[in-house]
Amino acid sequence: MIHISLDRVENDALKWAKSFKQPWPIMLQKNTNQKKLVAPYNVRGVPTYILVDREGKEVARGKAAALAAAKKDEA
Repeated sequence: MIHISLDRVENDALKWAKSFKQPWPIMLQKNTNQKKLVAPYNVRGVPTYILVDREGKEVARGKAAALAAAKKDEA
């Protein structure tokens, strides 16, 4: 999983992630390719949890479903 932060300052994004003990990488929105990472998945608000496979196919949507699918894939 990758967290795409809407924070404009990287330190703010890192501080937030640390407070939630977030284990996945963080990217600032300004450093992402919107056409590849946001538009194809119909993201309309935050937070949005979407788990995709290596080919970019959506596997699960929603916090509980995405985290459960990710955890299941680790086993």
